[in-house]
Amino acid sequence: MNRLNPLYIIALFATVLFLSFYLLKNEVSTYNDKNTQFNKIQVKAKEFKEYKAYWNNEQYVNKVINQILRNSLFKNAKVLKAKTNKVLKIKVQSSDSRLLNNFLNKVLNKKLIIKKLQLEKEFVNLEIGLK
Repeated sequence: MNRLNPLYIIALFATVLFLSFYLLKNEVSTYNDKNTQFNKIQVKAKEFKEYKAYWNNEQYVNKVINQILRNSLFKNAKVLKAKTNKVLKIKVQSSDSRLLNNFLNKVLNKKLIIKKLQLEKEFVNLEIGLK
């Protein structure tokens, strides 16, 4: 039986060592990619939870709309407000276009789900989602 050359054994160990470090490097980069993806998803989940808390909160929507409509600017306007199980319908009628513009600016700057928006010269018709 012939003896194995020690250089062949050293070369085999060096190849196995090189291959294991290469595979380890690939797994570390894959782990880092998955970790960054997880962090992004976690941030988006927190944002979604915050939006859901505002948008699906019927009390919040009613409070915001009532605050806007209680403003002294809208006392001269004719405001109709109707609530269904999923939608809050608001119609503001006025001949003053600045008043309608002001109302629209206040509503659009809030975190609300606007399902329908109809603009005319004399009125603004708005549907806000509750659920």
